[in-house]
Amino acid sequence: MSFASTAGIVALTTLAVSYGWGMRGCKLGGEKGAMLPGAFLGLILAWFTGSEIIRENFWIITAVGALGMFYGGTETYGQTLGFIVNKKPCENYAKGMAGVLIKGALWFGICAAFLGIGFTAMTGAYYKWYDFVIFFAVLAPLRLLGIRIFNKPLKPAEKKFPKIYFSVDRQEEWGGLLFMLIALIVMMAVRKDTYSLMFCGAGAFSGAVGWAIGINLFKITCHPLNNGKSLLGSLQKKGYIGSWKIMEFTLGAVGGMGIALYYCLNFAKLKELTAIIQANGGIWNPLGKWAEPASWLAAALLLTTSFQYLFNSKAKKNKLKAKKYEMTSKVLEILEQPFYSYIPLLLILFGGVNMAQIITFFVMYWVIAEKDYFERFAETKARRLWFAVLIIGSAAILTGQILLKNGYSAWDTWLLYCVSYELTELCWMFRPEGIAEIKERRKSAPNYLRVLSEPMVHAYFVLQIAVLIIAGSLLFR
Repeated sequence: MSFASTAGIVALTTLAVSYGWGMRGCKLGGEKGAMLPGAFLGLILAWFTGSEIIRENFWIITAVGALGMFYGGTETYGQTLGFIVNKKPCENYAKGMAGVLIKGALWFGICAAFLGIGFTAMTGAYYKWYDFVIFFAVLAPLRLLGIRIFNKPLKPAEKKFPKIYFSVDRQEEWGGLLFMLIALIVMMAVRKDTYSLMFCGAGAFSGAVGWAIGINLFKITCHPLNNGKSLLGSLQKKGYIGSWKIMEFTLGAVGGMGIALYYCLNFAKLKELTAIIQANGGIWNPLGKWAEPASWLAAALLLTTSFQYLFNSKAKKNKLKAKKYEMTSKVLEILEQPFYSYIPLLLILFGGVNMAQIITFFVMYWVIAEKDYFERFAETKARRLWFAVLIIGSAAILTGQILLKNGYSAWDTWLLYCVSYELTELCWMFRPEGIAEIKERRKSAPNYLRVLSEPMVHAYFVLQIAVLIIAGSLLFR
């Protein structure tokens, strides 16, 4: 790959994943929020393979990227960061840094491993169908075992904590992610998938480095320097710059950049994989005609988990039946991860294009609808309007998915990622009640800096979006 092509791909990926990660911290958080930077990453990598077959099925790598990044979203890291940034001097710099290095490596390493596997699985030359069935069948108990070994016991009241612990009193789950990554490495090694193994290593390294750089920027911008001055001058001192967002934009940028660099520098191996796919006349699809009905069943299971919001609402309103509603909601919450990720990702790695299309477009909008309607707009005066925009809008997108023979295009998908998240966030911020909240918060000194920094963050989001849309219009249309 030429220097110009490498520079272009790396620059675009760096910006897109930086935006996606910053938006995750602003809008959704958790596993579902992490899907956005992963989807951006997958879409870009799929598009630049030089293979028409992969381009025509770009949804697969895009969805693999989204769901591969999903898993790390279970990790808690706020208190880990606190060891470094809450006080000056730091409360425990070594402990905080060790925590973010481990968590960053696991988060991006798992995503990168799946991206590599996504490409190699398309060839049908590395993996057997039962490899993925076994992996996802043992994944839940394997993760629980990792949590039990590394993240238990946790009884703060009794002062009982795990031997390796990077928080104050929160439940950590990095042990489960560690066992998951080990299982992926074993599977890749057994099948001699060196491409994905190296992809995994590049992701783990760039994720750890991204977190390390990000947290140190957070540290030096949230407190005055030793000479009493602020690193970023008066803008920082007056609270126009949010240190937390600097960290998020940075770790996303570095993590995306590292993965993109590996992709470009090892492009010759990817060409070998695409040559196999080309020779096969298409991507590996062991499910054959059953892939599409299986994907719609999986989509239905995924949607059932959204009823937890309804049951949570009923539990609050109906105190007599609260236990019943809470139990049902808890069951759906437990099922959310396998229904959102295990089953869909299994079908996608089997070449399930229809499943990938559903994840890549509909689900990426549905996670916004879940958050904004059930947790936000449902209690506002404009709830009927937002029901139409978010819930009925989701139904319209799903209907379009059924009617469109070739699914939503790469350009459609790019626009969705660039516009919908920030647009709905701005609508929430500047609703009448939101403006009143801002005015009220301005009276409170502790929250005053956040009031000032939020407009600056969103101005930067808009700038990023403008650049991404211009680049996307040249590349994906």
